[in-house]
Amino acid sequence: MINSSKELFEENFSQSPIATAFAPGRVNLIGDHTDYNFGLVMPTPLSLGIEVSIIPSNTLLIEGKTELFKESVRSISAPVDGSWLDFVTGAINVFYEEFPNSSKILKNGIKLAISSNLPANSGVSSSAALEISLLRAINKIENQVLDNYKLAKLAQKIEHNFIGTMCGLMDQMVISSGVTEKAMFFDTKNGNIENVSLFKNHKFLIIHSGSTRTLSKSLYNLRRQECQDASKKLNIQNLSEANRDMVDSLEGISFKRANHVISENKRVEICLNALKNNDPETFGEKMYESHFSLSQNYEVSSELLDNIIEKSESLNILGGRLTGAGFGGCCIFLINQNDTEQIFDTLSSHFSDIKFVDVI
Repeated sequence: MINSSKELFEENFSQSPIATAFAPGRVNLIGDHTDYNFGLVMPTPLSLGIEVSIIPSNTLLIEGKTELFKESVRSISAPVDGSWLDFVTGAINVFYEEFPNSSKILKNGIKLAISSNLPANSGVSSSAALEISLLRAINKIENQVLDNYKLAKLAQKIEHNFIGTMCGLMDQMVISSGVTEKAMFFDTKNGNIENVSLFKNHKFLIIHSGSTRTLSKSLYNLRRQECQDASKKLNIQNLSEANRDMVDSLEGISFKRANHVISENKRVEICLNALKNNDPETFGEKMYESHFSLSQNYEVSSELLDNIIEKSESLNILGGRLTGAGFGGCCIFLINQNDTEQIFDTLSSHFSDIKFVDVI
């Protein structure tokens, strides 16, 4: 159960907030690093998430209280500085750019408190959850027409223009629109979404590897640039338009990145059918293939993540892979529904730093 941001707010500011909003984290079942290549993804929302409580002030300050990060205060008009308050600045600015006829009361200052039970920097999208919860709280004050798609696009704009990560739309979309206990099959090129029920007798176990994700914005953006470079060599708009013959004409880094993208898109399609046909074995097989491609072709894994996945193949686990951007963070496993405790205990005996995150 998430701690209350309202209580944290009242403890620190001796007053009650006037708007509180929640957004869940997400785990990506299959389809990583394909969204910004306009490909296919299949995430699902978690039960964990981030809650934000806010109130306007006339202090011309952002006053933030949280147990997650360092408590911070800065001018409402200050430039971004790499702190978590950049998300607040971004949310206020993109909201009022989208709704210029709103009161803009938060331009005069804001007090906020944030609570979370999401592990930060772990690949379960705590940043997008923060963006969505902030925008939802602001909208409760401004009462504008903000549908889920527009909400996701505004959150992505925060990431691009204020955080500096040129992410795709997957995280923001599943957090704004996802359905609990259903996988969201999302075609990021045409915007089509299909929510499909998860397996009845199997669960997805999410564990934190114990290694905080070290993927910097520069490395993430480098991977995106490498994909754009490969697309230019093939004279196409994005790598999801490529076919096998086109990819095979590439060499080096361009081949490896393109090989991951087109093979990962195919795996998402296969896993969609596996869900519909109640075929966990095929789904699990594609998870292992996905991890291998993320490790060898896209080069976003780590020695620890690879070791955990390799160990899982010797256990009663149908499939496993890193999830999220990579370079540390979380793994996800497809297991029989009654094996959660046994599997986690076994993995813990080999990797002492792993932590339970969620099971869905």
